[in-house]
Amino acid sequence: MAPDIHPVIYKARMLQRIRRLLDSEGYLEIMTPILRRYPGDADRPRLQLSDGRWLRESSAFALRCNLQHAPAIYELAACFRPDELDSTHLPEFTMLDLYRQEASLGEMLELACRLVRTFYKGQIETLSFAGHLFEDLGIDLFSDPGASEALVRKFRQMYNKPDISPLWLIDRYITEQIEPLSRGRCMVVTDFPLLPEVRARRRDGQGAIVERFEILIDCVEVVHGYTDEYDPERFEAQARHLASFGPEDAIMCDLMRDGSVPPRSAGFGIGIERLCRMALGLDSVEPLRTSLPFTAP
Repeated sequence: MAPDIHPVIYKARMLQRIRRLLDSEGYLEIMTPILRRYPGDADRPRLQLSDGRWLRESSAFALRCNLQHAPAIYELAACFRPDELDSTHLPEFTMLDLYRQEASLGEMLELACRLVRTFYKGQIETLSFAGHLFEDLGIDLFSDPGASEALVRKFRQMYNKPDISPLWLIDRYITEQIEPLSRGRCMVVTDFPLLPEVRARRRDGQGAIVERFEILIDCVEVVHGYTDEYDPERFEAQARHLASFGPEDAIMCDLMRDGSVPPRSAGFGIGIERLCRMALGLDSVEPLRTSLPFTAP
């Protein structure tokens, strides 16, 4: 693609190339409903309609439910959040969500990197989140099963926020300490604590580390992926422990218990406008909006 192509056209062609690649790998595109009956949670609220329903902020859970129909699936579609327009956020944006039965985290990371490399040609490095935390704060996620709780206590002390949610705390640390390390490059971050994704599976034999990764480009998160926790009892316990067990989590646990959803799976999500922004060297995602005079601002 030419570097001077209009961002809207670049995005359209990016979607074409992603679909071709995934189709060739045996993935099936399945469209899931946009409307939801639940409002999300305090940390990731959904955009509410006047009739009392909500618009999805992700198709991840709905897509995972469809693993009963095909072993490898994806969706490229619009998602919504009540966010203000800024350099990395749009109130209506495009996500690639992808799941595969019996997949390992390594397989998902390899596919995510291939997709990113198709459009971004910069240097790629790797960072261990747990290694960084040990050097920075002396907290050992590798061997201490209670390190997540110690990390929350440390963050609340650091930020003087005794009542704020663990997700807010870890997001602030990532924004201030991790994302700047990817300036001018692409960086794969591995060895995460449980806090950013309570539905991820804990790594066998590794204290408080979960099977999760992020791909950052020039200080912006573009990809996040994880292996699903396949034990519904453990899924529920760790989500409740971090006050992040909602109605859709309860439904997912019931589906796993009755065998309606294959329990072992992994996947990832890619913010399409963010990837386009990085590939084109733009300062903001705003030029990627397909705006019309009769659409909402």
